[in-house]
Amino acid sequence: MILEGVLTMKTHARHGLLVLGAAAALLVAAGGSAAAARPNAAAATHGVATFADSPGNYPTYILPIMSAAHESNVNLYDMDELLWRPLYWFGSNGSYSVNYKLSMGRAPVFSNGGRTATVTLNRYTWADGRPVTNRDVQFWMDEIIRNEADWFAFVPGGFPADVVSMSFPSSKPYQFSLTFNKAYNHTWILYNELSQVWPIPQHAWDKTSATGAIGNYDRTAAGATAVYKFLDSEATKLTTYTTNPLWKVTDGPWQLTSFIPATGYAAFRPSPHYTGPVKPKIAKLEELPYTNDQSEFDALRSGSIDYGYLPVQDLAQKAYLSRQGYHFDAWTEWGFNWFPLNFANPKVGMIFKQLYVRQALQRLIDQPALLKGILHGLGHPTLGPVPTVPATNLVSANEDHNLYPYSVSAATHLLSSHGWSIHPGGIDSCQRPGTGAGQCGAGIKRGAQLNFTMQYGEGIVSFSAMMASIRSSWSRAGINVTLTQASVVDVLAKSSGCLPPNMSGCQWEMENWGNEGYAWTYSPDFYPTGGEIFQTGALSNFGHYDNPANDANITATHLQQGTAAFYRYENNLARQLPVLYQPFSPFQLSEISGKLHGVAPQDPNLHITPENWTISG
Repeated sequence: MILEGVLTMKTHARHGLLVLGAAAALLVAAGGSAAAARPNAAAATHGVATFADSPGNYPTYILPIMSAAHESNVNLYDMDELLWRPLYWFGSNGSYSVNYKLSMGRAPVFSNGGRTATVTLNRYTWADGRPVTNRDVQFWMDEIIRNEADWFAFVPGGFPADVVSMSFPSSKPYQFSLTFNKAYNHTWILYNELSQVWPIPQHAWDKTSATGAIGNYDRTAAGATAVYKFLDSEATKLTTYTTNPLWKVTDGPWQLTSFIPATGYAAFRPSPHYTGPVKPKIAKLEELPYTNDQSEFDALRSGSIDYGYLPVQDLAQKAYLSRQGYHFDAWTEWGFNWFPLNFANPKVGMIFKQLYVRQALQRLIDQPALLKGILHGLGHPTLGPVPTVPATNLVSANEDHNLYPYSVSAATHLLSSHGWSIHPGGIDSCQRPGTGAGQCGAGIKRGAQLNFTMQYGEGIVSFSAMMASIRSSWSRAGINVTLTQASVVDVLAKSSGCLPPNMSGCQWEMENWGNEGYAWTYSPDFYPTGGEIFQTGALSNFGHYDNPANDANITATHLQQGTAAFYRYENNLARQLPVLYQPFSPFQLSEISGKLHGVAPQDPNLHITPENWTISG
């Protein structure tokens, strides 16, 4: 999305795509630099580490049971994971893989023909001294089972619907078992199912109102729904984040001490109650939001940021920042970059459903040229749905090369051979409607035009340049795309707001959240099988892509060990283009103060782990 973004961002783009909340809109509307609004704004001092959020990219929702409307990487990693720990921690030494040392759960043990996973918990405690037990895991499971339609990770038939029984024995409070409806790929169970479990404090949160008594409401459907509605409502009250007793019952290494909703400024101090393996070494963490690249870069030049980013358009300043004591490090994430086409749009959806049209559009996105000319060689092309960086054995030979290299002639031939009259610099129109060979395709009428709109995220200069370049390339083949800009908040809200059964407002055609920090990150579904974004009916399937062969391929990756099914899935989507692929720049071009230690290597899952940091000088 976690639209990073994004999708975060999302954030509702899942995990990497960033569907941000109302506070982001306030900051964008206010303009200016958030650093000016933070209390006691000054250069970083010993014991205090400052981290810069990119434009429009800061926490807006505190509840770990994150809804689709609030999904974002920044909510997960720059807020929630600092306060609460998931069952399993992923990321170690620049790898995306599971890290048992930092996990609350030990390695799962499989039984019952591979259908049952039993997990033993390591001993953690809540900030009020109560132990973290299997009852807290049960509370999480009950809440997402009863409220799955609101949960950002919902996929029809997926987790938790594929769990047919659960065991949380009171005689063994640090152990629980989940039995699945099939014997799934054990890697997929750990990386995409158990990875989503997040123990939450049942003894403090199992209530239906602020003044209500704690109960066992989660054990009934009505009670679990009432609890979720209460917690979700409280999570939308951003001004109470530091005072609400709910958010003080944490088990993570940090406590939230300041939060300014109008700007997104957040400050944390070490939790004296944290019982995990790595304790914080700095006295304070400040997350500083900025409304645009220029204000962040000005703060970076002044030395008031310890961990910031260098905007691509300011890359020539890298040497200057190096002389000022900063270390440059491109932060690559475990994900890929794409943007959706709305197959459900009543006007142009039938055009997008034609593979040859998608192929023509993709043929006109010159990824190597965009990487070289606009991104200065930083990043890599997106050629399919599986990350190519960091290197793994999950990338097939087919996805490792470009199936649709840039070619205006190839694009125009695809269109003309399917019944379109080509007007370079103008607008192509369908001259041979119908479903036969050489015709435009099902649902496309005579005179229909390749005339589309795209709204994209504002605030990043390099991305605006990329959009203008792609639009120009499309125009050479007579594909006219009218570009408009909006905040990332609005772009993601529009694309994620078109979900069944509310399809009447599904009018958008193309939406593009960005290329720096807003790509799709595979987390907390780390095994990149694509169920959350490409399976029919998935909440993060923004464009409503519907392909039975793809659904079957995704299911096979969940069931079969090894890479054969995985390669079949990714090869199909590299060819079929359920979305359009675009260059994947680093999550950010990090500039890290020489006084800040413990950051490298930057985590491809986008954890910032400030408990590892120290400040010198």
